[in-house]
Amino acid sequence: MKRKLGFLIIISLFGISKLSAQNYLNYYEKINEAEIANLDKKFKEADSIYRIAFKLVEKPFKDDYLLASINSEKLNDNQKTYDYLKNGVLVGLTKERIKKELSEFKKSGEWKSLKKEYNSTRERYLKSLSLTLRYEILKMVEKDQSARHPIFGSWKKMKKVDDFNYNKLLEIIKNNNGKWPDRFLIGDGNENGKYSFGEITIMLHHFSKDEVLNLKPYLIEAILNGGLSPYNVVYPLDYTNSKIIGKRGKYLNSCDYLGAYIGTNGNKPVICDCEKAEVERKKIGLEPLDDYFRKRNSTYDCYEEK
Repeated sequence: MKRKLGFLIIISLFGISKLSAQNYLNYYEKINEAEIANLDKKFKEADSIYRIAFKLVEKPFKDDYLLASINSEKLNDNQKTYDYLKNGVLVGLTKERIKKELSEFKKSGEWKSLKKEYNSTRERYLKSLSLTLRYEILKMVEKDQSARHPIFGSWKKMKKVDDFNYNKLLEIIKNNNGKWPDRFLIGDGNENGKYSFGEITIMLHHFSKDEVLNLKPYLIEAILNGGLSPYNVVYPLDYTNSKIIGKRGKYLNSCDYLGAYIGTNGNKPVICDCEKAEVERKKIGLEPLDDYFRKRNSTYDCYEEK
C-alpha cells in the first residue's frame, strides 16, 4: 500500500511539473503576442493579452510587468500602471529601473503611493530569497569579470576562475536538489533589460562547450518551470555552439544556432539553419525569429551553402 501511495505521489508531482512547464510555455507565447501588439500601437489589445498572460502563471517575470506598465502608460491608466509595477517590485523590479522607463506616470498620485510603499514591498521580495547563496554567486560573477580586466586580468586567472566557478555551480545544483539556482531562489537582478543575458548566466559564456552542454538540462528545466528567462540561456548556447562558416579577410565568420545576437556595424547576424532554429526556439519559449528581430529593430540572414 505504501509503495503504491509513493508511486501515486511521484506521478502526481510529475504531472504538476509538466503542467507548470506547459503553463510557462503558454505564458512566453502570450507575452510575445502582447509585445507585438504594442509594437503595432494596439495598446488596448496588448494590455488585454498581458492580463491573460499574467493569469497563466504564479510568478510572471519582472521585465514583463515593466513592459506591461509602459504599455498601460500609453492608455493613461495610472491605476493599471501602478498595479503592474507593484507586482513587478514583488518579483524583483527596482525603483531605479522604473524611473528610467516611465515619464508620465511619475507625475501621478499613484507614483507617490508606489514610492511610499516601495521599501516594504521590496523587503517582502528579498525575504523570499536565499540571500546568502545569492551573494555567494554574485561573488563568483565578480571574480569572473575581474579575471578579464584588461590590465589586472590574465589567461591564467581566467582559467582558474572559470574552473572554480563551473565546479562550484555543479556543487550548488547538487545541494539544491539537482536544480539550477533560479530566480525563485536567488532572485532576478538583471537590470540591463529583458533581451540581455542575466547577471548569473554571464559566467556560462566562459565555460567550454562541453561544460555548457552539461549544464543545459538544468537550464532548460529552469526555463520551462519559470525560474529562468529563455533569453538568459540563449546567448551562452549560441556563443558556445556557433559554427565557423568561412573567412572574411582576417576574420572568421560564424553562424548562430538559435539566433540570439543582433547585427553590429551594419552586418546582419547569420542563422545556421533557420528552420531548425525556429523549432528549437519554440521548445524553450522563444518567439519566432521574425518577431525577435523586429522587437530588437534588427534583421537577419539564413545561411545557405554555396
